[in-house]
Amino acid sequence: MQFIRASRDAILKPLSTVAGIVERRHTLPILANVLMRKQGDAISFLATDVEIQIQTTAALGAGADEAATTMSARKLIDILRALPEGPEVSISVTNKKATIQSGKSRFALQTLGAEEFPTVNINEHFAASFSLPQKQLRHLFQMVHFAMAQQDIRY
Repeated sequence: MQFIRASRDAILKPLSTVAGIVERRHTLPILANVLMRKQGDAISFLATDVEIQIQTTAALGAGADEAATTMSARKLIDILRALPEGPEVSISVTNKKATIQSGKSRFALQTLGAEEFPTVNINEHFAASFSLPQKQLRHLFQMVHFAMAQQDIRY
């Protein structure tokens, strides 16, 4: 099934946005992946580390069907960066295997089922909000920034 058909840079932009929180040393193998959901021509990219979740959507899809899969975020980004800028990139998924094609280049990646991907539940009826002037918020951050960890060695 044809999943994505677009230029290399059009795919890299939303993918790079969400791949920033993908962990290198992960406890669950699926956390190294990015969830890609296709609904018509809209593709949503979602990455999580179980505490934080980032999602973005782009109009990159090919065909009008709906599907979802997960692929290794780092490998996919490395493959896309290695491809030349000119020809269009197409990603198709069949039998838990993704095929990435551009010009004469062809790559295959293993995928994991989208139903296994952990997502953070978002409460749509969350009514709490606050408003704060920028100067006050900056002052509050300056008061506590000395206590922030430089590295995530411990919480």
